[in-house]
Amino acid sequence: MSARDGLLLWCKKKTAGYNNVKVQNFSDSWQDGLAFCALIHVHRPDLIDFDSLKKENALENLQLAFNVAEKELDIPQLLDAADMVNFRPDDKSVMTYVAYYWKRFASSRKAEQSAKKIAKISKRERELRDMEHDYERRATAWKQWSENAIAE
Repeated sequence: MSARDGLLLWCKKKTAGYNNVKVQNFSDSWQDGLAFCALIHVHRPDLIDFDSLKKENALENLQLAFNVAEKELDIPQLLDAADMVNFRPDDKSVMTYVAYYWKRFASSRKAEQSAKKIAKISKRERELRDMEHDYERRATAWKQWSENAIAE
């Protein structure tokens, strides 16, 4: 699979199930802005109220997605919302811009996975420490019982 096909597949999977979003290519599938908004929403639902968006408000959707991506996700605004609405978007430009989303969200996923691994290790260490304390408590109780039994 080429990088282009892989990126397109990633976009399809991430936006699957979103109303009025059907990513099929890197040109007109993105023209109404909903695919960009869905891509942001699937990773960061706190940034966009996707259910309030309307397909017919393409310019507003695009500007929202571009502004949120730039301000909240540090993704540079490489595309112009008016050009996206008024002309058929250049697929290479859209693909390049979408690659920034992939890079941003893929790296945050790696950080999330690392945090989960650290939390799992930390939990295991607590469990081992608790087991050690329990063993010491039982060993002390057994020692005292055996000393009392011998004394009797």
